[in-house]
Amino acid sequence: MVRDENHFDEVRDAFDSGLETGLVELHSTVLKTLLRNMARGKDALGNSWEPIKASTLQSRKVRTSSTAPLVDTGELRGDIASTSEVNTAELYAVIGTTKKYGEVHELGAPEAGIPARPIFGPAARLAYQKAPDTIGNEIDVRLEGAEL
Repeated sequence: MVRDENHFDEVRDAFDSGLETGLVELHSTVLKTLLRNMARGKDALGNSWEPIKASTLQSRKVRTSSTAPLVDTGELRGDIASTSEVNTAELYAVIGTTKKYGEVHELGAPEAGIPARPIFGPAARLAYQKAPDTIGNEIDVRLEGAEL
């Protein structure tokens, strides 16, 4: 019988568990940041969106007193929160929306005078920036705990 002195099973388990937990943590961090910043008229990276035109502010006074872009009914933020998901079995995470107007906000509609106010591109860049540390730390913790 061959003795495994390299601890391959423990290392594999640490990587698998760390990757799953790190993915969940990364998704949660990015989603919370995106939703918090949206409420403040900013993207996930903290960049302010173009201010709302006076005519638009006037027309939405019935629904909200906020002057922040993309803060009107809260439907888009609510949809992003409810449709975003993490699947640890297949190792993917999604932050998105089912609202058709999400695309208009992301890319803009110059013909209608609507500037781009990107939501998902900046969220993806934030995830890209945070992934190595977030996931790496979770793997490191598990490797240390395995006492290799």
